[in-house]
Amino acid sequence: MEKAIYKVRKRAKKYRNWFEKISVNPFPWLIHDKNYFLITYTKSSHIQGVAILSDSKENPQHAKQAHQPLFLFYRLMNHIHMTGYMRSNIDLTYFKDPLKLSSEREITASQEGHDLVQTLLDKQSQFKGIYDHFFTHLSSLNKQQQPISQTELELAIETSSMLEILHYEIMSEMFEGFDALKIWFDTMKDEGLWEKLNQNQRVFFQQMIQNESNMEEELNNVPVVKHKNRDKMLKLTKEKYAKFKEDKRKEESKTLRYP
Repeated sequence: MEKAIYKVRKRAKKYRNWFEKISVNPFPWLIHDKNYFLITYTKSSHIQGVAILSDSKENPQHAKQAHQPLFLFYRLMNHIHMTGYMRSNIDLTYFKDPLKLSSEREITASQEGHDLVQTLLDKQSQFKGIYDHFFTHLSSLNKQQQPISQTELELAIETSSMLEILHYEIMSEMFEGFDALKIWFDTMKDEGLWEKLNQNQRVFFQQMIQNESNMEEELNNVPVVKHKNRDKMLKLTKEKYAKFKEDKRKEESKTLRYP
């Protein structure tokens, strides 16, 4: 694949304007045994143009056809990284350590808050697992020097949808259970358990407790397709991401530098 990318980069120079940087996205789309790559031309980190090329003379019709899946995949991949990276890297010990301490004391008044923190841990663990699985899969694909296929497109759609739903559910749980969380927080302090947490863990929960208004605003701004039935919610969200930035794709397809 490295040789193919080198050839594509060389061929892409034909369509470059002055001072533009050429970027060949590493995962091609295969049509009739020929790999088609998405090339972006940037200047000062801003995309100036796009082309679809192969490492040898391509079929213009097939190159045009490859634009749709390549555009969708790379836009979704970027979206997953931009919206999921920080959240997926939340340290799970922020939940695990206080839960362990809280479990050592049977305090009825804070049980609801304890259960809420456990729910947040479960959902955060699921969020991290889904995010990591997506990029682990791509890393494996890259090592095998394989193109993306419908499998990767569906995985990107599924990942985007699940991360969005989980983020919404986490924010909903936190907002709706805020009072119970506050009682648990205060009880941890009263029982002398708070000081057993490290500074980062204490700051994490302090910010959570202090940001109720921000929590509500963030919850309202999650662009999820809401539905009472979770399976239906997932189905509708996947349909949304299957057409992610479709208007921009159509606009871009009309201004491709090649074909």
